This record gives sequence, C-alpha cells and structure tokens, in this order.
Amino acid sequence: MRPVSADSPPPDGWIGVDLNTTGYIAVVAHPASGGVVMLGEQPEDAGIRERGSSAGKHKKLKEARDRESSVRGGLNRRIAREIVKMARHLQCGIKLEDLSGAGFAGRQKPGVPLPFSRRDGSFYHLQNLVEARAHDAGVPVVLVDPALTSRCCSRCGERGIRRRKQFLCPHCGYTDHADANAAFNIAAAPGTGRT
Repeated sequence: MRPVSADSPPPDGWIGVDLNTTGYIAVVAHPASGGVVMLGEQPEDAGIRERGSSAGKHKKLKEARDRESSVRGGLNRRIAREIVKMARHLQCGIKLEDLSGAGFAGRQKPGVPLPFSRRDGSFYHLQNLVEARAHDAGVPVVLVDPALTSRCCSRCGERGIRRRKQFLCPHCGYTDHADANAAFNIAAAPGTGRT
C-alpha cells in the first residue's frame, strides 16, 4: 500500500474505521466534523446452524454456506467502495485497525462460522478491499494497533466501560455507541508502520 508521506493529511484529516464491530460491519467516524456513519447492519441471529448429518443435509448446508459467502463478498465490496468514497469526498485519509494478526486473517475450523466473524476472515477481507480501493483512488491508508480501541474513551483517553453496543466513560461522563467511540479512537491513533 501507499506509504504515508509528508503530504499526508493532517491529524484531523483522517477517518477512523472500526471493522470488528457489534451490530454493524463497519463504523466510520470523522473527528473533524464529529460525523459517524454505520454501514452494513448485521442481523441479530446471523449464520447457518447445522442440525443432523445426513448426506442431503450436508449438501444443502454447503450450498447455503457458498451462497452466504458470496453475499458477504458482495457486501464487503459495497462497504469498501463507500468508505473510500467518503474519504475522497472529505479529502482525508483512512485509518483502520490492523487485522492481519492471529484470529482475524481467517482460520478454517470445523463448524459454521458466523457471517462477518473473526474466524472466517471476513473483516480481514474487508480491510484488504478498503486498502486496495484506497490505493487505486490515491487515498492514504494507515493501519493502527487494535488494542484497547473500544475500551478507552475517545474524549478523555481514560479506560471506560463497554457493555455490548454502549460505551460509558466514568471519568468524563461521555457516552456513545461503542463502535463509534472505537472509530474515533482509531482516527486519532498513531500508525503501526504497516500501510
């Protein structure tokens, strides 16, 4: 990917994108405007459950998994396109959590993974699509360390309380959607060196 150079956006010229989310596939935050966009709402009970093990059921289950994988890929492409479009419109760069580490790049295990889970690598796939589209569009991308992005307050920096989709900071009183808080933290975080 394109390295960040001296002509890169200023610190407030970045959007933060949280891809490992609860409820939405991607949450984009623009600190300069305070704007938040949530993309790709996930259904509450996503995924295909396997019951029984006859040959006919196994074939139908495989077909359903293949259809689901195709839908996930199409959704990833649309979301990546929208994220890059936002960055170009706002004339800023994109900061993403570095999901290339263990557990995000997609491990194949027995059983059926949930759509957009860590296990099947779909967030890592989305990260790669955003990076490739941004590169083609000339938009800088910086990867940041995912540690504590959803646990610290994006306003005061202190450790807060995350309960599913809600974030609360007991230090400054800030409350927000947990993934929006994480996206603001990602936008403000320094890069890991991998771009």
